[in-house]
Amino acid sequence: MWYLSLLFILFLIIIFTYFVKEYRRYRLELDKTLLEYHSYVVKMDKLEKENIQLRRELAIEKNAAKERKEKVNQLKAAFLANISHEIRTPLNAIVGFSNLLIESKDVSERRQYAQIISANNELLLNLVDNILDLAKIESGYLCLHTSSFSLSELVREIAMKCESRVSDEVKIIVKKPENDYWAELDKKRITQVLEHFVMNALKYTSQGYIEITYEVKEAAVILSVTDTGCGIPSDKLNKVFDRFEKADSFVQGIGIGLSICKSIVEQMGGCIGVESELNAGSKFWIEVPCHPICCSEEKNSVYLMS
Repeated sequence: MWYLSLLFILFLIIIFTYFVKEYRRYRLELDKTLLEYHSYVVKMDKLEKENIQLRRELAIEKNAAKERKEKVNQLKAAFLANISHEIRTPLNAIVGFSNLLIESKDVSERRQYAQIISANNELLLNLVDNILDLAKIESGYLCLHTSSFSLSELVREIAMKCESRVSDEVKIIVKKPENDYWAELDKKRITQVLEHFVMNALKYTSQGYIEITYEVKEAAVILSVTDTGCGIPSDKLNKVFDRFEKADSFVQGIGIGLSICKSIVEQMGGCIGVESELNAGSKFWIEVPCHPICCSEEKNSVYLMS
């Protein structure tokens, strides 16, 4: 009978071993389930925190967008009010001095009236051009027409054109490389940007100088206008290229010129910037990609225009 007892004991051992293995497997599965559940809880907690943070960010962005919209609406309202004034001013001058021109018999007076009419006509034309350019930019129809031209001749032409508007206390200086360089760009748009820089410099510079310069790189050209004017406050420096923004609200203009310049330069694939210090002048510059070609050597690299 002893072998039956032995078999019974072996049977119990086998049963015990089986249940121990099952228990261990169950514990492993339970631990795994608990670990997965813990990971799930941690993940859900993280997602909840991210969701709360996202809602906060969306609320902040919504408020910021609302503030931007309100600011744009205010700027548009100010723009419409300002543009009506800016249009009426040269129109009134043209109409008024045209009547005086008809009535006057004195030759010198008639010449003076004609010059005033011509200046206001140019002012009005520039205003209309800016508005048309703004409309083209908004609609995506601003086209570029490239041609090859001399960069040295370009800066000289701009200086000569603006020379008549400079007071005796301000000098226009042209600074350029010793060699003449040609570039394949849209000359009309480059001229438009630089002339706007110069006209802005004239508004804010009562004495000192305005310097028009360019320098060449291997695959780009940098053109800049530097003045010794009143400069731009640091809190407005990063907004000067925004639409409808002006450094000084009392200065004539509708606040879209620099924004248009920025759009033109960016469409050329270039960049635009400003460096300024209050009461120490400003420097506006553009860098446009191209491959300048050295064509000839010039005698002078600096010209004093007035």
